[in-house]
Amino acid sequence: MEPEVIVEEWSPVGEMQAFVEKSDRTYFFYIWMNPQSEHPVIKACWICNRVKAPKGMEDAFATEGGEPCMPAEYVAHELGGIELDESSLSIQWFEEGDAAALLSDGKLIAVIPGFSGYNNFHGYSIYAKGMGPFAWSLEQAKERFEAVVARSREFWAYFDEDDYWGKVQESQMKSLEVFFGRHEKYYAIDNSTFPPKALVQGRANGLLYGITLGVSMIPMPRVEMNYEDDYRDYRRMELGFACDERYEPQLRDVFSAISFLSSFPWLEQTFLGHGHTIPFDGIPGYKYFLFLNAAELPGVPAPAYGKFMDDRVNLLWLKPITEKEYKLIVNKGVDAYLAGKKTADVYCLR
Repeated sequence: MEPEVIVEEWSPVGEMQAFVEKSDRTYFFYIWMNPQSEHPVIKACWICNRVKAPKGMEDAFATEGGEPCMPAEYVAHELGGIELDESSLSIQWFEEGDAAALLSDGKLIAVIPGFSGYNNFHGYSIYAKGMGPFAWSLEQAKERFEAVVARSREFWAYFDEDDYWGKVQESQMKSLEVFFGRHEKYYAIDNSTFPPKALVQGRANGLLYGITLGVSMIPMPRVEMNYEDDYRDYRRMELGFACDERYEPQLRDVFSAISFLSSFPWLEQTFLGHGHTIPFDGIPGYKYFLFLNAAELPGVPAPAYGKFMDDRVNLLWLKPITEKEYKLIVNKGVDAYLAGKKTADVYCLR
């Protein structure tokens, strides 16, 4: 039989599709990232065999190609094969929008987490045994991912509430206007797509500010891989830029870059954090933006955000740096760049 897609779901953010494919030999769970691009990425996780399990890897693949069967030593279901209740299947995207779980009647049966694809790891299945070549056993991770699924279901339900965006706007605008006074301009930077977000311009004490609003509603991918148990303190961010008034003519290019960067983590399945850099030559003499987390730098000012869904909201200042400064950061680290700088010079272009 030709493989058949029996359930599919697009991610709420980014260009990602999760689906289950049924072939004459197996069921597989997939996440297809950026399918319309020149370099799409497909993550594949075995769910179960429909036919007798092969004895070893040499017999795992069908002679005509197609997805492999799991060898018998890694199969936790009947070795003759099983069938799924296809009408009971559903997909739950995780909060970051780049990972998903497959459920049957609401019960977890497979997971493709954000770290799938590293070191030949594909995902988890309740029908896998041990560390199989196409899926690992879900047994030891099941309780953890059940909690993730429950939290993710509650998270995405939040965006079905009436006027959720109005509540976020009101809360964050209050924080911004406490920081720099009444705002001057408000730009929508979401292209009328989900999630809504904006860029707010303000002015105080001879300095101009441009700070995003609403970007922190969606947590960034891959943060857990770097911050482990503390990841919830770093996965939500807003972006900010500060300069003195002589750089006002460059604000248009800066704001355009910030608009793009507000989607960058979900487009590239990565995260932005303290000490990261990215090319930017929109201001003469400068070649990069350096990201500086105000929460990591005592004395550096930032709006006082409340927590969002119990997570800290971080302001990442975008500081333009020269080629020389970039090389210093690459060779010696961000602390070497910051050493001896006055507080205003750390985050503000002046």
